[in-house]
Amino acid sequence: MRPPRMRVALFGRSLAGTTLAIEMAGAGHEVQEVSDPAELSSFDALIIAVGDARLDAVVELLESHVHRGLIAIHTCLSRGVQVLDPLETRGCVVAAIAPIVTGRWAATTLDELGETIVELIVGEFRADVVPLSDVERAPFAARVYYAEMLHRLQVPAAREAEFFAPTEEWPPVNNGFDNQEAIAAYRGATDPGLRRSYVEVARRLGEVEDREELEMWALQEESR
Repeated sequence: MRPPRMRVALFGRSLAGTTLAIEMAGAGHEVQEVSDPAELSSFDALIIAVGDARLDAVVELLESHVHRGLIAIHTCLSRGVQVLDPLETRGCVVAAIAPIVTGRWAATTLDELGETIVELIVGEFRADVVPLSDVERAPFAARVYYAEMLHRLQVPAAREAEFFAPTEEWPPVNNGFDNQEAIAAYRGATDPGLRRSYVEVARRLGEVEDREELEMWALQEESR
């Protein structure tokens, strides 16, 4: 039986949040971008589409406008579900859902109800859920962004080295990449070797793809 269609509010425009919104719209849900939290009373679900740096402040902004039964989802890979505690205490069903790669989503919930809702939502995309605890998310995010940066560097390097025949298709590179979230994910890298390599790879990716923010951050980290 198909779950009921929901009215979904999109608050913010982060890459991960808009990705979730597009998938939910494709599954038949009515997704509407909102900028005024006072509008939330008429919605069934809320996607909090902001990055790590703004998440706490936005949750505080939304707290007095949510209602009991609202499904509140944030999409920051490096943060767990506890950041949504102020919304949960007001009766929201809360979850942290973030894309990893095509067809795989990281999810953290507080209870069985949240877990069931996440499985239903992600299942409609024909995607898999990777369940994570709050403490697992930051290290996981660091590994995901490190792998993504390596992949983005590997494909053009292999192309320049003529690893591929002219008739071969090049491995796809995801067009979307969030510099700020990659920077935020660095705090989850605790292994000294990974931390060092993460910064070096970020600097090189900044150079290759003209990502000035990422390159400048990496240069600052290298000088510490």
